[in-house]
Amino acid sequence: MTRWVIFVFVALLAACGGSSSSSNSTPTNSDNSAGTNNPPQENGGGTSSPETPVSFGVPTGSQIRPGMEISADGSGCTGNFLFSPNTQTVYIGVAAHCFSIDTNEGVDPCETSNLPIGFNQIVIENATQPGELVYSSWRAMQEQGETPGSDACVYNDFALVKVHSDDLANIHPASFAFGGPVSLFTGLASVGDNVFAYGRSPFHFGLRNLEAKSGTITAVLADGWAYEIRTDKASIPGDSGGPIFGPTGQALAVTSVLSVGLGGPTLLNVSNGVANVDRALKYAIDGGFINASTKLLVWPDFYPSANF
Repeated sequence: MTRWVIFVFVALLAACGGSSSSSNSTPTNSDNSAGTNNPPQENGGGTSSPETPVSFGVPTGSQIRPGMEISADGSGCTGNFLFSPNTQTVYIGVAAHCFSIDTNEGVDPCETSNLPIGFNQIVIENATQPGELVYSSWRAMQEQGETPGSDACVYNDFALVKVHSDDLANIHPASFAFGGPVSLFTGLASVGDNVFAYGRSPFHFGLRNLEAKSGTITAVLADGWAYEIRTDKASIPGDSGGPIFGPTGQALAVTSVLSVGLGGPTLLNVSNGVANVDRALKYAIDGGFINASTKLLVWPDFYPSANF
């Protein structure tokens, strides 16, 4: 897929692990930082707080949290943020390409073959029951008749997986490594803004210093549908779909595309294409694909040093 300019030698579309097999194992890095015992509130854009399905205490390494591993139909990815439309429902954000059989085949997202809505064999790390695909931007754009090659088709890469009711008591909105998100980043970020990324590829071998990355925005793409970011360490297959945080811990984007090249300020430049979460969520709501009450679940503490 020609979605990003490749600097020198390789492009890994969406950093998705085709043979990564997720499990229900406990994450290697447990989290011991204290937070509040009150349910976090969604405060992006000054909107009212969402209803939350549980009261969130101190996060643990055995909970379903942003940054957990997700797998379906032989493809392994990383979940990003948690969303909720009501007190009985929680969604995990993922990248839409994680549920397409045409990922990495050069097929325009608006012409791909995708897993069906309602597919309910999605393995979620730390969950006792499989999750269900309830939204895919790649499927939604086809239903909306978007033109292949358009900005939406090229950059809108977002999906939602419903957590089974049996697992709702074991969710927590705080991301592994960084904590947060403190709010939804609304509007557009700027070139030069700091960003923080997390990916749970099994090829990181549970090493926090490989899973957590930091960098800056190097380009705003397609009028804000996506950003190009450059990070200090590479995202690799299995990191796709992972959370991207803005400068102060806002939910900014979803890892979508990776390109690596030689040259620049370091020997190895790592440039990721990341999909704008706010724009993607609005597309899903405005199209009637998900409930308009769907809100980001937040956590007030953010640790840019990735020591959470």
